[in-house]
Amino acid sequence: MIAAMLTRGKPVFLLTPALFAVLALFAWKSGRKVYEVGPELEIREVGDAVVMRWAHDVAAPMAERFQTAFDDWKGRTDHIIIELDSPGGALAEGRLVVDAIEAMRATHLVATRVGSGDECASMCVPIYLAGEERIAARDALFMFHEPSSYDLVTQKRVDKPGFEQRMTSKRFFDRYFAASEMDPQWRENLRVAWKGRDLWFTAEELVEQGSGVVRTLD
Repeated sequence: MIAAMLTRGKPVFLLTPALFAVLALFAWKSGRKVYEVGPELEIREVGDAVVMRWAHDVAAPMAERFQTAFDDWKGRTDHIIIELDSPGGALAEGRLVVDAIEAMRATHLVATRVGSGDECASMCVPIYLAGEERIAARDALFMFHEPSSYDLVTQKRVDKPGFEQRMTSKRFFDRYFAASEMDPQWRENLRVAWKGRDLWFTAEELVEQGSGVVRTLD
């Protein structure tokens, strides 16, 4: 009986490393594929500036696309305009995009812009705030809410325990909003108001409220 059980069990132990190897290879190929077939930046020249437009989720290969475009254009212009139209997306990818923009600002003037009829929601907002110049059409929409977590396989939202969610929200707020050019009082009102809610504002409303999010209306 024991020998039979061990015999039957042996393939399981032999297959497990192989299965992990196959899954790892699949994940690696899938991860690389997004850089080959994923969304592209729309790039155009306007006067002496180069405009890089991203009208997709905040997800790979967004950061790589911006870095590659900047490497290509940085010697031909000193003015970068990043146009955004995004519902938000992955926190990790958004962090990489913010890092890329902050690196651009070390040598170039970088403006962020949300055009008429476009939106900048969730993780898109910290990316917008990374611009030195922040421009938006009057009817451009901005949405603020606490960061959410999603299952990597099912893509369904995962509800974290209360303490963990509060810590995640605090880290997000401190990293992207506390050190931003938001008006301090408006920022503190946001800290209270966004708990468990989606807060939508037009760019015009943000300017009228003195939020400091949008600097220039166009």
